[in-house]
Amino acid sequence: MPICDGCGIRVDDAHLRARIQRLELATRFRPVHIGVLLIYVAPPAGLDDFFYAGADARSQTPRSPYFRELAKLASPRPAPEPLAEDLVPESVLAEFQRRGFFLTSAVECPMRDHGDLAAAIRRLVPTVLRRVQNSYKPKCIALISPPTAELTGPLRDAGWGDRLVLSPNGVPFPDPIEEGEPTEPQTSLANLLLAALPRFS
Repeated sequence: MPICDGCGIRVDDAHLRARIQRLELATRFRPVHIGVLLIYVAPPAGLDDFFYAGADARSQTPRSPYFRELAKLASPRPAPEPLAEDLVPESVLAEFQRRGFFLTSAVECPMRDHGDLAAAIRRLVPTVLRRVQNSYKPKCIALISPPTAELTGPLRDAGWGDRLVLSPNGVPFPDPIEEGEPTEPQTSLANLLLAALPRFS
């Protein structure tokens, strides 16, 4: 079986097809010039919960809490409002793109064992750095969820330290969804990010 570039393990054809589908969905909304590259841990297991699947007509549940929290970044600054239930996901993604945001994952494939995420990220550090330097070339990078702390040192060593956006505590921003519950407004990912980004503009 081939080794997947997205997660670094041996996989079957179905795994590779799913990864290609996620990449195609995301590429539709990739800014020409990425202002803020958001690096999350890994995509969710279900395609319907994948952030960029909101524009796919086959996706029936694009308004997961994860989608709704990240989509607040497409709302007017400085205080993103809750999204309307009937908001068309494709319009949110288009505005997300227009504002220069792009979401990717350190591990590009869902992980069955979430306890192994930090180890997987450590294994993929060279791959992530190549993507950042040769493909994404963002203005700045924001790390989301504690396991992405594995990227902090390597990104600084690679010269991205002054363009690395971290939480006020100097660590990656909190996971958008913790155990399925929305975060408090004052500590939500969107509000924390919007407060941190002006110094990079």
